Amino acid sequence: MQRSKDQRKPPVKPHVDPAINCGAKPVSSNVERYLAPKSFDLAQDRFIWGFIFCIGFMFYVVPAYANNSQQPVEIRVAGELTEDTTWSGTVVVEDNVFVPAGIVLNIEPGTAILMKDSVSLLVYGQLLADGNEAEPIRFTRYEDGTTWKQIMLIKAADSRFTHCIIEYADSEGAHQDYYEPGPRTYHEALVVLASHVDFERCIFQKLPDESRNAEGDAIAIISDDPNHPGDAKADIKGCRFLSIGQGVHTRYSYVLVEDCFFTGKRGDNDDVDLWGESDPPPLIQNNLFLNPEHDDMINPTRCSAVITGNVVAGSDDHGIVLRDRCFPVVMNNVIYDCRNAGIAVENSCEALLVNNTIVDCGRGLRLFDLGRWGPPYRLNPGGGTATVINCIIWDCSQPVTLTDSSNNEIEDTGSHITISYSNVEDGQDGISISGDNSTFTWGQGNIDIDPRFANPNREDLHLKSQAGCWDPNSQSWVKDDVTSPCIDAGDPNSPVGLELFPNGGIINIGAYGGTAEASKSYLSEPVCETVVAGDINGDCKVDYKDFAIMASHWLEQR
Repeated sequence: MQRSKDQRKPPVKPHVDPAINCGAKPVSSNVERYLAPKSFDLAQDRFIWGFIFCIGFMFYVVPAYANNSQQPVEIRVAGELTEDTTWSGTVVVEDNVFVPAGIVLNIEPGTAILMKDSVSLLVYGQLLADGNEAEPIRFTRYEDGTTWKQIMLIKAADSRFTHCIIEYADSEGAHQDYYEPGPRTYHEALVVLASHVDFERCIFQKLPDESRNAEGDAIAIISDDPNHPGDAKADIKGCRFLSIGQGVHTRYSYVLVEDCFFTGKRGDNDDVDLWGESDPPPLIQNNLFLNPEHDDMINPTRCSAVITGNVVAGSDDHGIVLRDRCFPVVMNNVIYDCRNAGIAVENSCEALLVNNTIVDCGRGLRLFDLGRWGPPYRLNPGGGTATVINCIIWDCSQPVTLTDSSNNEIEDTGSHITISYSNVEDGQDGISISGDNSTFTWGQGNIDIDPRFANPNREDLHLKSQAGCWDPNSQSWVKDDVTSPCIDAGDPNSPVGLELFPNGGIINIGAYGGTAEASKSYLSEPVCETVVAGDINGDCKVDYKDFAIMASHWLEQR
C-alpha cells in the first residue's frame, strides 16, 4: 500500500538512533508514527523497525555497494614514472608517458590502455604487459577519429608483450626513410631500439584505423639507430598481423618470427622485411603468409636469414625475395599462387634452396638484377645465384628464369643456378635464360614427373603414398592408391631427419622431405610395419641396400 505525500513526509526530520541495528536492544521512539500508514496499528516497540532496517540494508545497500565496487577504476596518467608501477582496469594516457631506466611498468590482464591523440609510451626501463587469452591487454585510441603515436623501447631491460591487442596507432610510413644517414623518425606502432622484446600471441590490427586503405606498420627492431646503437632482438611467436601494412621490419637485428599469421597486407612494405646481417641470423619459421593485397611477403636484404617451414601463398608479386650480397637458406617451404615468382634471387645474392615446393606461380624461381644501385637503396649490382636441392617446381608458367644484369661495370653480369635431385616441370626445357652470361648446371638426380600431390586443388601438397600420407585435416595418416615418384628421390647424402619409418633411408623431394610429415616409403606388399635392426630403408630386410645407404652417409661425414 502506498502512502500519500502527506503520509510519506513527516512534519519534522526523524531522529534515527544508532542503536537501531540487527541484534540491538529495542529503544522506544515515535518515529514509526510518521512512517507507518495510519490504517496500521503498529506496536510501539522499535524491534520490528530495527529488523526491517537490517533487511533493507542487506537487500539494497550491500548489493549496491558490491556492484559499485566491481566497476573498473579509471586511471589517468602522463609524464615520468617515479617508481615501479602497475596498471590495471582502464588507463587513460593523457600525454606522453616515460618509464625511466630502473623502473618497471607492469600491466595486468584485461587492462585497456586508452591513448589520447598523438601520445607515446617511451620505455627506458622495463615493460611487462602480461595478458592472457581470456583477458588480453588492449592498446587502443581514447576516442573515435583519433590515433596515438607509438610505443618505443630504448635501451630498455628485457620486456614483453603477451596476449596484447595493438590498434589505432598512427603508423603509416616507409622504412626506406631509414636508409640514408642522419636522424630518423620511426613510424611503426612498436619500435625497439637496442633492446630485447618478446611478443607472444599478440594481434596487430586497424593500423592506423579500420579503413579500406589503411596500411600502418606494426614492429621495427633496430640495432643501428644513430643516437641509440646496440643489439636489438625480438622473439615474435604466435602473433597475428591482420590487414595492416608491414608486420616486421629489422635493421641488423636478430629476430625469431615463429607460428605467426600474416594476411591482407597492404601497401609496398613487405610482411617481413629484414635489412642487414646479424649474429645469429634471423629465423623465420612455421608461419602462414596468406593473400596480401600487394607486394612480396618475406624479403631479407643483405641478410643471410634462415627461412624454413612456412606456407607462402596468394601474392600479386613474389612470395620470397632474397636480395643483395648475402647467403640466405630457404628450406621446407610451401609456396603457391604468387604471380611474379615463388622465389626471387637478386643483386649478387647467393642462396641455398633446399626441399621447397613451388606450385602455380608465374615463375618458380627468378634470378635477376633489380637495379636500385643508387640511393636510397644502394644495392650491389649483379644477377642472382642459387643452389637448388630436393625441390619441386610444378605448374608454373616458367619454372626457372635467369637474366643478366644490365650493369656493365661489374665483372660478372650473369645469373647462375645449379639444380640437383629436384622435380622440375619440363626438365631442362623449363629453364629460360636471357643474356649471354647467365648459366645453369643440371646436376644429378633431377626428374620431370607428375609429383602426385595429395590434393593440389585444396592446396594440400603432401605426396601420395600407398604406405601413408599425412592428412593435415584429419591429423592422421592415410593410404593412397598410388605413390609419388618424389618419395625417396632426394639427395642420398641429405639426412632423412624426422621422416618416420618406413622412410627408405633417403630423403623425399619437396617441402615435407626430412620432416615428421614426410610421406612414407612404399617398398613392398604388404607394407613393412616391423622395425628390424639394421633395416635402414624399411623393406623388412637387411641387405646390401642398407649397407650402401649407411656407407654413403659415412663417406659424406668423412
